[in-house]
Formats: sequence, structure tokens, C-alpha cells
Amino acid sequence: MKKQFKYLAAAGLVAALLLAAGCGDDAKDKKPAPEPEKKVENVVVKPQDGKYYRYPDYINDVTKTPKMTPEIVKYIDDFASTLKFHPDSKGKFTNNSLIKNPEEKIHYINMSALGPNHNNKIKFKNSKGNEVYQQEVYSINMTIDAATDKLKSVRCSIFEQNPDIPDGKTTYVVKKRFDGRLQVQVEQNLSSNYISGIHLIKKSVEQFIRSVVA
Repeated sequence: MKKQFKYLAAAGLVAALLLAAGCGDDAKDKKPAPEPEKKVENVVVKPQDGKYYRYPDYINDVTKTPKMTPEIVKYIDDFASTLKFHPDSKGKFTNNSLIKNPEEKIHYINMSALGPNHNNKIKFKNSKGNEVYQQEVYSINMTIDAATDKLKSVRCSIFEQNPDIPDGKTTYVVKKRFDGRLQVQVEQNLSSNYISGIHLIKKSVEQFIRSVVA
């Protein structure tokens, strides 16, 4: 009986060792469960404001506005550093530039700010008898080659309208074209008063030419 017990005990020990060894192999063969795939979400990045320009809240996607290259920023900084701003502008131009069509060949940069003499409480009549208010508006308008981000034209101007200049006057501080072609274009998002001022200047020039010819 003692010998049979010893055999049984030994057989049980061997079986336990074999079982344990088999479990260890199974554990080694098991591969870790694959991690679930992470979904890549499109992150919308807001464009960064510059030293002399800022974006309105509705322009919150950097891909929807023209790229601000060092060449472009230099023109902005050079012009803005010579100006005094109205408190409402907080020392910066508002950059309203948008890429309206992904396939467009030319991007447009349009910025504006108010000068310290801008005051819509000071009202007077222009030469047509229309009531207008005192304005001082700074504008930056640029055209850019969409494929290369190279500048095609730059205009930095100051529009003034006050009792001494009732019909308004536009002074171009910078007016350059880099493509060798005459480009006459008024961007759509300029204020209606700014546009009317340009029209008045154009009309005055036409009248002067007609008077000389006559």
C-alpha cells in the first residue's frame, strides 16, 4: 500500500508539473489584444493675429484665409507703424480676408482700421447736399497668386472726409503692382462710404478732363 501511495503521489506530482508547464506555454503563445483604432479628427486651427492685424471671430479656420507670408506682413507693419489708431481699432487692422473659392487663382487681402479723427457724431453736408459724417479710414488691399503666395499688388491708403474735405479724399501711401498689368478693382467688403468717396474722386477727375478738353 505504501508503494502504491508513493506511485500515486509521484504520478500526481508529474501530472501537476506537466499541466503547469502546458499553461505557461499557452500564456507565452497568447498575443495581446489589439488596441482599438483611434479616429483622426480634423482639428480646426484659428489663424494667429499679427502685431498690427487681428482676425474677427467668424474667421476661425486658418485654411479659409490667405497665408500671411513675411513679404505681406512687412508691408502691413511698415504702413501700420506710421499710423495713429482710433481707440475702437485697438492699434490693429481688422483682417477680413477670406478664400471664397478653393479653386480661385487669386486671393484677396482686405484690412481696415479707423484713424483718431474718425467720428460719426460730427455730421455735415457734402457737395451734393447729402448728410455725411467725419471719417478717417485706413485700408490695406492686396492681391496674391494663389499657387505661389506671391504678391501681385499692394495698396495702402487713407480715406479722409471732414468739413474741410466734404466730398472725401483718398491718399495712397503705397500703390504697387508686381505683374506689369494695370489693375483697377475695388474689393467688395470695403465700406460703402469708402467706395462713394472713390466714386466722387473719379467723377471730379472726369469733370476736370472734360473742362480742359472743352
